[in-house]
Formats: sequence, C-alpha cells, structure tokens
Amino acid sequence: MDEAKFLKRKVRSGALDVHPTEKALVVNYDVEALILGELGDPMLGDRKECQKIIRLKSLNADTNVSLLAKEVMEKCSLIHESKLHEVEQLIYYLQNRKINNEGLEGSFQPPRPTSSTSTTVPSSENGDPERAVISNVDSYIELLYEEIPGKVKGSALILQLARVPDNLLELTKNESLLSALARVLREDWRRSIELSTNIIYIFFCFSTYSQFHNIILEYRIGSLCMEIVDFELLRYDQWKDDMEKRRRHFETSTGLVLFPSTTCDNNDKKLKLTDDIWSTEGPLDYEIKRRSSEMHLLISETEIKRLKEDLEKSRKKFKSLTKKQEQLLRVAFYLLLNIAENTEVERKMRKKNVIGMLIKTLDRVNTDLLILVITFLKKLSIFRENKDSMAEDNIVEKLPRLLQNNNPDLLLSTLKLLFNLSFDGKLRGKMVRVGLLPKLVKLLATSDPQNKNTILGLLYHLSMDDKVKSMFGNSECVPMVTDMVLEDCEERTKRELIALCINLACHNRNAQIMVENNRLQGLIRKAFKNQDPLIMKMIRNISQHDSTKEHFVEFVGDFAMALTQSDSQDFVLEIVGVLGNLVLPDLDYAQILQRCNLIPWIRNNLVPGKVQDDLVLEVVVLLGTAASDEDCARLLCKADILLSLIELLKAKQEDDEIVLQIIYVFYQIAMHESTRDYLIKETGNEAPGYLIDLMHDKNPAIRRVCDACLDVIALCDKDWAARIKVEKFRSHNQQWLEMVESIAVDNTNHLIVDEDDSLPPFMSGDLLKHTMLFPSGNSTSFITDDGDSVIRGALDSSDNSSRPASRYSRDFDDLTDLMARSKSRMSVGSGIEDLYHNPKVKFTESDNSHVLI
Repeated sequence: MDEAKFLKRKVRSGALDVHPTEKALVVNYDVEALILGELGDPMLGDRKECQKIIRLKSLNADTNVSLLAKEVMEKCSLIHESKLHEVEQLIYYLQNRKINNEGLEGSFQPPRPTSSTSTTVPSSENGDPERAVISNVDSYIELLYEEIPGKVKGSALILQLARVPDNLLELTKNESLLSALARVLREDWRRSIELSTNIIYIFFCFSTYSQFHNIILEYRIGSLCMEIVDFELLRYDQWKDDMEKRRRHFETSTGLVLFPSTTCDNNDKKLKLTDDIWSTEGPLDYEIKRRSSEMHLLISETEIKRLKEDLEKSRKKFKSLTKKQEQLLRVAFYLLLNIAENTEVERKMRKKNVIGMLIKTLDRVNTDLLILVITFLKKLSIFRENKDSMAEDNIVEKLPRLLQNNNPDLLLSTLKLLFNLSFDGKLRGKMVRVGLLPKLVKLLATSDPQNKNTILGLLYHLSMDDKVKSMFGNSECVPMVTDMVLEDCEERTKRELIALCINLACHNRNAQIMVENNRLQGLIRKAFKNQDPLIMKMIRNISQHDSTKEHFVEFVGDFAMALTQSDSQDFVLEIVGVLGNLVLPDLDYAQILQRCNLIPWIRNNLVPGKVQDDLVLEVVVLLGTAASDEDCARLLCKADILLSLIELLKAKQEDDEIVLQIIYVFYQIAMHESTRDYLIKETGNEAPGYLIDLMHDKNPAIRRVCDACLDVIALCDKDWAARIKVEKFRSHNQQWLEMVESIAVDNTNHLIVDEDDSLPPFMSGDLLKHTMLFPSGNSTSFITDDGDSVIRGALDSSDNSSRPASRYSRDFDDLTDLMARSKSRMSVGSGIEDLYHNPKVKFTESDNSHVLI
C-alpha cells in the first residue's frame, strides 16, 4: 500500500466513431501511467492507445435516439458530457445505415458471447468481483494446477484478460499459459461444464483473429471442441429422456396430464408445447387436467402436489443445466466457425460430422445459439458434399419451425440457408412437401424489405418445377408479385421479382390471374415506359395461353408500331414474340402489316447475318402466324417475302429451329388456294425442292411438317406429285432395307431368304401402304369434288398441322440454360445472364462443389 502513492494513472478520452460492421460505437482513449518519486515528481511513464466498443443491441428503426444517447453517456465514463450531440448523431447514423449485402453478407457474424457466458465470476475477499490484471497472469496459471474450483477461478480470470483484444498478443507469447489451458481442457472437460466453457471461450477470443489460428490448430483445440460438443449433445438427449420418464411416471401415477398453461389458448398449442415442454424458455406454470372424468383417483391431492413439486424441481434443474450447456455450445461452435475459414480445416470438420452436430442442435430454442448454428450451416452449404450431407440428415424438415421466430437475424439467416439449399432439385421438392411455400408467401407479405429479395429468389427456385407452378395459383402469391411489379417505382424492376413472374406466367391459371383487374394494361404501360425487355418477356409468356390471347387484341397496334420505333433490340425481340403468339382468327394481320409499314422491316430482318439469329427466328415465327390469314399470305407473296425466306433457308440450314419455322411458313402458304401456286411455281421450284431434301432430315419435327406440306403440293400439282411419290417410296424403301439388314446382322442364325420365293421390296403389300401420299389409316379420299377441303381435312386431322414449338416456349430457367449452351440466344440474355450467371450459389464441376459469390 505504501508503494501505491508513487503510481499515477491518467485516462484521456479521444475521438468517437461507429463500428464498420456492427451496430456499435467505438470510443478511442489514451491511458497514461506515471511512476512518481518521493516528492511527487514523475520519474517514469508509459502511454497506451485503447478502444472501447459500445454495442447497441436494442437499436432499431423505432428507437428513441436521444434517450439511447443519454443512456450511453451515463454508462460510459469515457465520453465527456459535451459530446452528447455527437453521440446522438452517430446513433442516428447507425439507425439509418443500410447493410450492404454484397460487402458485409460474407462477413456476417452471429451475436458474440457476452460476459454472462462466463459462468463463474471470481470475487475478491470483500465480495466485489475480482478484476484480472495482466501482470498477475502467472498466479492465474498456478490456479490451473489446483482442484476444480481453483481451475474454474483461474480460467475465469484469464478469460477476463483474453476478452480485451490488446492483451491477446501478450498472452500468445506465454507458452506455459497456453499449454496449461490446453492440458486442463483435455483432462478435465468432463468434470466441469463451467471450466470447459471458460477455457473454450479463451481460445475463442484468439480465434476471432486469423493470425492466432495457428495456436488453436497447434494445440488441437478444434478437434477437442468437436469431441466436447458431441458428448454434450448425447448428454442432453439422456437428460431429456430422463425428464420424459419422470413425466410419464407422474401421469401414470395420477391419471393427469401436464402442459404449460401460459400459452394454452387452444388444443393445437397445448399439443405443440407439450412436446417441447422441457426446453421451453422462461418459467412456466402448470395446469392439471384429468384424462378421464370417470377415472377414480386412489392418490390424494397432497401426494399429487408433492409429485408435481418434485417434477418442477427436476425441470428447473434440467433448464439450468441446459442453459449452461448452450453457453458451452455457443462458444465451441463459434470457435469452429472462425477457424473454418481454412477450407482444409473445414474439410476435416465435415469428416468428423460437424454437420450432424449442427443439425441436431436445431432442435433447441435458444435464439442466439440458433443464429450461430444457422450461420455455420449457411457457410458450409456452399459446397456440394456438405449440402448432400445436410440432405441426408433431413435438414429441410427442421427449418420451417425457425421461420416462425420473431428474431429478424434468425429469420434472415434461415432464409439464406434455404436459398442455398434450393439449388438442389430434390431439396426443393422437400421444401414444398413440408409446406414451405405458403409460409414463404406469407413472409413475403409481412417481412422486412431486406428479407424480400431472398424470399423472391427462393420462390423463383421453387417455381422452376412445373408441378409447383400450379400451386402458386392457389395462394395469394401471383396477384401479390404482379402488383409488386406494377408498384415498383424503379426504372428496372428487381430481377428476382421479374424472374419469378416470368416463370409463373408459363402456367395457364397464373396467367389468367395476372391479367385480372386491368393488370395487363398496367404491365404493358410500364414495359413500354421503361423499354423493359424482362417485363415484356413476362407479358409474352402470358400471351402464349389460349385463355389470355383475347386480352391482347386491343394492344396489337401498339405492339406493331413499337417494332419500328423502339431502339432496344431486346425489347423488340419480346414484342415480336408476343405477336407471334397471337394466333386469332379475327386478327387482320394484312391490315396490321400495311398500316404499320412492316413489310420493309420484315424483309430487312430476314437478311442473313444482319441481325441476331434470335430476332430472325422470332420474325419467321411471326410470319408463320400472320400467314394463317389468307389476305396476309397474299401480301407476303406479293412482297416476295418467300424468296427472302428461301435465301435465309440456304444460309441457316444448320439451325434446325429456323429451318422448322421457315417450312411452317411454307405450309401456311400452301394451305391457301390463292397462294399455293406461288409457292410451287413463282419461287422457281426451289421451295418444293428444299422440302423434298428436308424430308430426309434427322429432326422428326422438320420431317413431319415437310410431309404435310408435300402432301398438299402433291394434291395440287401432278408433276410434283409423281416426283414426291418416287421420293417417298425411295425413303421408305431405304428404311425397309436398313431394317432387314439390321435383323440379318443381329440374328445369330443368319436369316437366309430364298430368292425365288421372295418379293421385291416395292411389291410388299405393307410397304406399299406406306408409300402412299397419306397413311393407310387416313380417311382422306382422292375422289372428291372439293380438292381444297380434302387438303384441309387431311392436315387438320393429323398432328402435322400443329404449330411447331419455338425454342422460347419454355420457362425462364430453361431459357437461361439454352442461352448458356448457344452462341446465339435471346437479346434479352444480356439482362438475364447478369442475374443468373451471378447467383448467390452456383455449382462448379471442377471441384464438385457450389460456391457463394
């Protein structure tokens, strides 16, 4: 005590700042220590810069900034009273600061363990909490060699030092300290949960800095933590089984049933809480109800009360042990999460079943522990083998319960984990089966804005499955997301939202809902205002259904005018697709093409190599739709559009889809008596010649349309009929010969045919039936007074007359897959690729994993 008067300590407050990632204030201050002589003169001094972090856990959008600032000033003596206004400004900034998902999401951390995590706070002789001093660390190490109480006290004092970041470097230089801590943890962790928690917490403090990870690995603390966690999880199951036995004994002895009375509003809640009666947080009162009013109880009310009190004591003990255990699990999992930034360490954890331990912990109700576990699982889920392990442990079945939690951090983390898992098709199916779809739709309507993008992305993944698309129509999702598109004030609609709408519009019932209440008019207006190709893609998918086509008639003129007036090729591509879908008998395409002067525009976009192949294909599809109108077909022939199509056919003969749509235009032209001769003669016989060549194409769809078109030509032109008949005979004869040849090769007995008894191939009766212009089953007759009606009757009764599907008659996901496989795809791909070539999760083939971006 005599030496104390020669020491002097000064604390000078410095600048205030906000924490870069957390809702916290950072107080900078200097500590100056002086050694004074006998006369009070300074003889030796030292100065150290320090920081204090004040975490504002209660800060939210509704917090009163002024009151919170005053509370901070009262609790922190390092901040001078004159800085009250500055503290208010900093808190206001934190209150309104938006979290940058791209910049901070990867570094998101669950709530750190607080001082309450340390189960034992040493006390001094006068009863006040003992404060640890770095210079006394050797005496704390000596406590680690005593019995369990001394070890608990020593570890708690060392923990106080480790919680100060400035002390960590000095502690790492003390090898005897680290060795003693590791040895005590390895030898005595089963004897005291408090001791285990303190020591693991000390190493957790080191794990928060990457430069100290080698210390944890050197002493094999990570492996020891996993062993401890595994043991504690098994012990918890034993505790719970013991409590269940006690409850069953009580119920069988008394004929009564126990359940929490605080939330028993209905039978469903009673049953739900009865299953979770032991792990429910907070004190619970019990209500006793008889199982049967007729049952005669042989036990007195006093005995019932005694048994109930004994059970209550056991429950309180169980909850106390569970609370301590969850503190241990938190620091252990947090330490493992920190050192898992090394992928090799993470791989070793996976081999030791860290995923199974985490998923088992999801049954707990401690919110902070659940946030930590979900965050850890989310980090692990970016690798495919980890995702597969989670699927084997039925992780999806455990997550819907967490979506009912009111904690925003837990809710957001759970949604992001589900999003990562939803890239797997089987797991998406499980999500639907456990009833996740209606929960997500409800959350979309009520959740915070920061959660909506994740929910929309998750719903988009679910909408990729055709069977699930119909389920959206039974919820409020379709009108909700359509209204969200209409209400979005941004120039470009959120891509997760519009991608979901594009997929949903592929289903007939969803498309009908989207056009109700004049929504279609609003969508078209917004698409034209912003020249948005993705909204127009949604409109295009709506237009492909027969039940919605009639709603587009009043907008056809606007669509046609936009083809020549819009500067966005992506936008024009989708408009052409909409017009190509509108196969309506009352639509006068000839008048549309003439009034909007579209013939030059069409001819200009049919020149090979001048525009993208995607736009060329959609223009040809539009011609196939327009040519169904006879007046328009005559207009196209008069404008020599068919000659342009023939040149395009020559240039794009390797592109099956363009070839298919061109010959479908020929088929539509051949269907009209007034334009049939033009197809045959005015094209210089090139069109029929190409159709004969394509009759042998490998693509079955091309062959079917060619056969239908050649059948029409054969009925109307005798010269071509003979040539077509010969070509069809050759084709079928060749197929017959190949079939006979293959049978002869495959037959082990080598089929021998007597040449005298065999018939020439062309004399076979069965084969002769197939060489006719029409199949034997067709009821069409050549003897008729109305040749045109014969043609229409024959073609309309077969599948050949059906419109061939375009490459874009798919949902949004199929479309993006197609874009990735082809050099020439939709012009709108520039926008789509930005969204789906930069997903939150993508699978890679090289390392058999999928990684977060």
